[in-house]
Amino acid sequence: MDHEKPASNGPESIDSLREENAALRAAVRARDDFISVAAHELRNPMTPLVGQINLLRKAARLAGGAVPDRIVQGIERLDFIVRRYIRRTTTLLDISRLSSGRFHLDLTPIDASSVVSDVATDFAFHAEAAGSALTISIEKGIIGLLDRTAIEEVAENLISNAIKYGDGKPIDVTLARDAGEMRLQVKDHGFGISAGDQTRIFEQFERLVTGRPTSGFGLGLWVVGQLIEAMGGTITIESHPGQGSTFIVRLPLQTKKETNEPDAKPAG
Repeated sequence: MDHEKPASNGPESIDSLREENAALRAAVRARDDFISVAAHELRNPMTPLVGQINLLRKAARLAGGAVPDRIVQGIERLDFIVRRYIRRTTTLLDISRLSSGRFHLDLTPIDASSVVSDVATDFAFHAEAAGSALTISIEKGIIGLLDRTAIEEVAENLISNAIKYGDGKPIDVTLARDAGEMRLQVKDHGFGISAGDQTRIFEQFERLVTGRPTSGFGLGLWVVGQLIEAMGGTITIESHPGQGSTFIVRLPLQTKKETNEPDAKPAG
């Protein structure tokens, strides 16, 4: 009777595994480099477009009633779409940097109240189109050492998901100071998330299926979790199927003064 030969564990087998590992690492690096270059190429042409839209917005404001409301609303909608596109390319860059270990926070004193308020206001039209009333409650003057782009991405992803899964019901966005921390809460009254799904939605490439054709969490919440962790914060979720979801983000409000460095003017 023929017998199978045992797998070789000799030098040739070890060398083969090393070569395969090296090839896999090279492939991952190539992927991350491609994503990074693609994100830059997709985002760069949008910069002059944002400038033109801003000029149109200013001109419409100066013209007052001479410009029909539908034109003003169209400009606002275009501005939202382009800014959201730019944020998506930023997320692509972050995915590449986080995956390759090349991600670095740009911590500067920022006015988190202003940043979150701007993002939430941008989404007001989108929420209205989805049938959801967006209530924004922002405590003013919440300032700390944070990464501005990271705060924007966190707020955008959470509000966007609330609109997507909010079932056309009210959405509440709240930002407040809480014992040396900023507390961002995004609450919807939609489909909700089961206990089993809550344990995995912050994992990479995980998606939540709700039975809707456009449903699904992709990399957005994974990036959110990574950014919050990098800034020393936490994110929790309170949810039950059919009763909506509440995402709660807590971030420490460290300042220049607390680190024995001179105070700096807030960046936003």
